[in-house]
Amino acid sequence: MAHPTIPEHLKPRFDEKDENQRGQLFNNKLLEKLTRTTLEVPVIMHTIIASTVLFLGYSKVGLTPIQLIALFFGGVLMWTFTEYWVHRGVYHCQTNWKWLKNVQHMGHGIHHQYPRDSKRLAMPPLPAIVLVSLIFGIFWLVIGNYAFGFFPGFLIGYMLYITLHYAQHRYKAPKFKPLQTLWKFHALHHYKYPNKAFGVSTRLWDYIFRTIPE
Repeated sequence: MAHPTIPEHLKPRFDEKDENQRGQLFNNKLLEKLTRTTLEVPVIMHTIIASTVLFLGYSKVGLTPIQLIALFFGGVLMWTFTEYWVHRGVYHCQTNWKWLKNVQHMGHGIHHQYPRDSKRLAMPPLPAIVLVSLIFGIFWLVIGNYAFGFFPGFLIGYMLYITLHYAQHRYKAPKFKPLQTLWKFHALHHYKYPNKAFGVSTRLWDYIFRTIPE
């Protein structure tokens, strides 16, 4: 059950034990379908994209294995930072802008309202392709060909995040203590502290920016 101080727009709308209900964004069936996805589709898609870019970085761009490894893990770390700040700074910021409220609801609020909706736990393929292309372009403009090592790490970081996030909402917490802690941490964000515990794949940035629940 959600804590009484949870804002109304972030409260779960259905019994956590009822897996048949789901959040709806559009009345149009086609639009609604485009906003939903199974986990397997983005995982396979992003793995193929990341592997291809990494291969091109080695075979065509000429990055060395050491460079690729360093850039890859730098990209993973960058993802965890991005995960934290998009979650906190975009989806949970207070705003009077209607367009941003719409973005918050479509991108995240609907998930808070229907946290066990299995097809709203990852970004659907169509918007994901657009966003992924934009992110690669930004990285390439900023760091040039090093993006061929950095971007795959960033994308795999995201892929691991959506996989972990899916598991946190669909399965019981594992006995393995570090993962069990992440399960409980994310549950606190949903049901007691919506303005804390923003990290899903790591608590690192919550410690750094002091958003660990007391």
